[in-house]
Amino acid sequence: MVAELQMADVRAQVALSLFTDFENFSVFKPGAHQEGAVNTMLDQLSAWSGALATLRAGTTMATAQSGT
Repeated sequence: MVAELQMADVRAQVALSLFTDFENFSVFKPGAHQEGAVNTMLDQLSAWSGALATLRAGTTMATAQSGT
């Protein structure tokens, strides 16, 4: 469905818990076990960001040319 909407998706996800990844339910202190998941997700996000950079540049140019 995401592809049909022409969206890029990042498959990796990080499941954070209020009980284990936050101190007093307010201060973000993720556990060491989250590092691998976060790195994978950020790698995928970075890859998509680079791949879509030319499309963003084209959209910016088209918007500037149309005056909107």
